[in-house]
Amino acid sequence: MYHIKNDKRSIQSSEFIYEALKQLMLEKKYAEITVTELVNQAKIGRSTFYRNFDSIEDVLSYKSDQSYTECGEYLLRVLSSYAQKETPQRSFFLPFFRYWYSHFEVIEQLILIGREDILKRSFVKMVDDLRSQYPEVTIEYYDYFLEMRAATSIALLTQWVKSNRKETPEDLYVIFHKQTDIDQYLFDMARYLL
Repeated sequence: MYHIKNDKRSIQSSEFIYEALKQLMLEKKYAEITVTELVNQAKIGRSTFYRNFDSIEDVLSYKSDQSYTECGEYLLRVLSSYAQKETPQRSFFLPFFRYWYSHFEVIEQLILIGREDILKRSFVKMVDDLRSQYPEVTIEYYDYFLEMRAATSIALLTQWVKSNRKETPEDLYVIFHKQTDIDQYLFDMARYLL
């Protein structure tokens, strides 16, 4: 778990640690990085590391949560602009993909080391935070809704990273919608074959 105080020194130390981890991940496998190497690279003391983080994984969790919080803030701005004007595009996923198109670094790092579980935890936290902004909105089967959205978004982002991020946010949005339409296609095909 990370426990970064909301003061300039703690935030700055956490950023130094993350930047050092990022550099070390370019030089060696994530699983081989030690706290000693990390604090030496960051030019901080072990006590500073442990004041902010319990483990190296926590550094990535912190950065993922931070990025997803920023994504949630961006989504709130976009969703509020939908409410203020008539717009044909009322989707969570298109602005979600647009955000990550410009802020892909942390998701790419986590996907490349196989830690999509961290992305999922951050996604769930972001959606829960967004939901808390609108307590009057109820979503039937919310847990299922959340699991499906998390699985879909992480799967699409994972494939996008593995494809060297060649698709645009608009392409990803189309891919998402084509996949949701596949149920009807499979049903129609099965009905035709029977």
